Amino acid sequence: MLQLLAQVVPLAIAGAISPVVLMGALAILDGPRAIRQSAAFSVGVIGTTIVLFVAGFLVAVLRRDGDTPAWFSGDRAHVVIGLMLIVAGIVLGSIRPNPKRTKEFEAKFLSGTRPLHDFVIAGIALMITNGSTFVVLIAILHTVARADVVFADELIAFGVATFIVVLPATAPLAAALFGGAGTRAWLERISGLAMRYGRFVMAALWIAFGVKDVLSVVLG
Repeated sequence: MLQLLAQVVPLAIAGAISPVVLMGALAILDGPRAIRQSAAFSVGVIGTTIVLFVAGFLVAVLRRDGDTPAWFSGDRAHVVIGLMLIVAGIVLGSIRPNPKRTKEFEAKFLSGTRPLHDFVIAGIALMITNGSTFVVLIAILHTVARADVVFADELIAFGVATFIVVLPATAPLAAALFGGAGTRAWLERISGLAMRYGRFVMAALWIAFGVKDVLSVVLG
């Protein structure tokens, strides 16, 4: 179990570093109903993450032929996902972030008083359209599917991964509920650092994990 978490947690952290959801969540704190809107946004982010994990788990793990594991759990998939991480890391490190996306989000969702379900939809939309989320979720799903652990340990691994991946949405909500101006300023500094350097950290982690996955199969 600890070995599985040691593989899953760094991948989940790599997903949480993505600044897209964090910047959207921080922008919502400037809205007229910050706590309710932030909570609705968090519901969208958390719900989408859980649905993606459950759907992926059903496809990747439960589709077995007797005692033979599904293709997604095998060595070939390990190489394919390792190469995916390497390519995604190179692409991510080469692309400059577009701050206009956050500005468009603010203009669309924070103008006037919008119903709370719009913020749920916003959380869902940002998770679905965030390509880095899918890269991380696929890698985590493969890691869990490949691990030789009991079902309860798989659930714990997914729970820990979900908790970490959704932190960009839930941390600002916690700040709105329990923190003060200092906590908000700290989160804004984190957001600035994530916007400036986050993609390089994510790219480095993806490439490192990808190389490790490929070499583990090639070198046997």
